[in-house]
Amino acid sequence: MKLSQLLSAIGANCTQDADITALTCDSREVTPGALFVAMEGAKADGRTYLSDALARGAAAVVCRPPLPSGVSGAAVDDPRTALASLAAEFYGHPARKLSLIAVTGTKGKTTTAHMLRDILSAAGYQTGMTGTLGAYIGRTPLANCPNTTPEPIALHRTLRQLADAGCSHVVMEVSSQAMKLHRTDGLTFAAALFLNLTPDHIGEAEHADFTEYRAYKAALFRQCRLAVGNSDDPNWPAMAAQVPSGVPVLTFGFGPQSQVQGTLLPPQPDDPPLSVRLSADGAPPYRIPLPGSFNAADALAAIALSRALGLNDGAIRAGLAHVCVPGRTQRYPAPAPYTILIDYAHNGDSFRALLSELRLHCAGNIILVFGAGGDRPRLRRIDMGRAAAQWADYAILTADNPRRERVEDICADIAAAIGSDIPWEIVPDRGAAIRRALELAQPGDIAALLGKGHETYIEENGVRHPFSEWETLDEYFRQ
Repeated sequence: MKLSQLLSAIGANCTQDADITALTCDSREVTPGALFVAMEGAKADGRTYLSDALARGAAAVVCRPPLPSGVSGAAVDDPRTALASLAAEFYGHPARKLSLIAVTGTKGKTTTAHMLRDILSAAGYQTGMTGTLGAYIGRTPLANCPNTTPEPIALHRTLRQLADAGCSHVVMEVSSQAMKLHRTDGLTFAAALFLNLTPDHIGEAEHADFTEYRAYKAALFRQCRLAVGNSDDPNWPAMAAQVPSGVPVLTFGFGPQSQVQGTLLPPQPDDPPLSVRLSADGAPPYRIPLPGSFNAADALAAIALSRALGLNDGAIRAGLAHVCVPGRTQRYPAPAPYTILIDYAHNGDSFRALLSELRLHCAGNIILVFGAGGDRPRLRRIDMGRAAAQWADYAILTADNPRRERVEDICADIAAAIGSDIPWEIVPDRGAAIRRALELAQPGDIAALLGKGHETYIEENGVRHPFSEWETLDEYFRQ
């Protein structure tokens, strides 16, 4: 691709044209013929790496003024805002061939995206997905994603792959950080779905306060042709106010104000364990093989959006009946008289939501294995400890992603929050902590491994050490 064609996407010209063979914003990934976009990040300014990029063979650069003398490219006020347009142009605007569906919210994005993916697949559409667990074609993994919503280059490269694979629809988890950092600039979503909003992702390198957090969530609605929102959430009015005039709005929820009104149904003797049933607008019950009112709320969101897209009820039922989300209330098939559950719950709100539901399904004790992320607000781990004390029977405190903190110090903070309400112990090694939980488990108990979910590593001092809870369990039961 010619440099002049790429730069035309951002309204810039070049004095010397060049053939561009790659696009990158990481100087370490520059190959001969690449266009290097020097973005300003949270910790470094891309201009610092211009000489390195040129030495590696960059044919041109896009950077903040001034453009280095004798270098092809363009100087722009904000290279980050330019990157999405450059990426879309470089990969041939794949989004124009796809029906994009955006899912946003503090909790439930991944589960809801999987539900929508499975519903669309059941309806006969080749469906892609991008989100926390990576990119997929149907249920086949395509690529890992370092972010819930990838940076523009990775995002448009993935959309290109999905379009070339024959996908007609793509379900995308869209984070507030993605909106703040202009990752989805230029995209138009066939529908945007809002699930819920609670204080999270607030702090250094994230959002300054809750108001900013909500504003970036709401900004998604300025890029959609249909807005679907949870009218049970107290933030919905503020979110709905950002929907442009002329864009249809559909609400869902369990309250009477909802256009698609859900009803939680009591369990039946023939229901599978750890499942939930609900009705929508009085329709026959939908069965979801995941426990809890929070999963029912996600299912209701998927039902509402699917109906708005004109999908038939048979496809909706089929998709929901077989949904499986790695690391989200995921049952390990243990040859044991107790239940093992793996879940990504990693804050107080998600702890309370999950554990209150598990209490309804547990005939014995709830044994928790969890820690807390290091270099995160201390209040988060304290809130997790308080929730554990309220709903669990025993806690084994261990490593999560300690980052630059000591595991023992993080666990001590959690233990102080638990106090003497329930028994607890500290086992810093997560594998040993899991084995300890299984040694304690008795018939009817639930051993809940919380915080890691789908993750296959433990991050400590800048290094990601391989660790899989699933493999740890496999090894335990092979013995």
